[in-house]
Amino acid sequence: MIRTLLLLLAAFMLASCSSVPKIDEDLKSQLWFEHQTAITGINIWNLNGRLGVKDQKNSGTLNFLWEQSYADYELRFIAPLGQGTYILKNTTDGIVMHSPKNKITTANTTAELFHNALGWKLNIDGLMYWVRGIPEPDMSYTELKLDEKGRLIKMKQSGFSVNVSGYFVQNGISLPKKISIKNDNMRLKLVIKKWKTYLDG
Repeated sequence: MIRTLLLLLAAFMLASCSSVPKIDEDLKSQLWFEHQTAITGINIWNLNGRLGVKDQKNSGTLNFLWEQSYADYELRFIAPLGQGTYILKNTTDGIVMHSPKNKITTANTTAELFHNALGWKLNIDGLMYWVRGIPEPDMSYTELKLDEKGRLIKMKQSGFSVNVSGYFVQNGISLPKKISIKNDNMRLKLVIKKWKTYLDG
């Protein structure tokens, strides 16, 4: 009797599994294309959250604010325990970082400044897109994994592995909640608490 019940249960489970619809790969690709198109229409945004950083020597957690308007941006990194705020922004004279003690560091590019000031080899151009859950344009990427709605779960680009866990949906557009970005030398974990976006036009 027990054996019969187990066989019936197994048959029911197999039937249930086979009845779960599979997402057609062509449909998923189309959803991915539509998702990227929608995201690239967002060039003005504000977001805030927490940033965890770990490299070969140090690790720490900061609150951060990011304001972006097309190519112009300002990032604020707020250190814990009253250690102050680092402000990073682009200006007509280049990229500038203000430390809590008002020390000013400048560079021609953000990547150069991060490397000189903090020792990070970070692809900031890629990060501008990864934080929105899409690849950097005109750069190859591999190991793409999408969810059933055609949104990014995982990919590799420019030597970094990018993983997205969960999305907010605002005005029908999905934006990441949690992002992990890592390579052999460092790891970033972004937990985004709030997005505010503006569509072109």
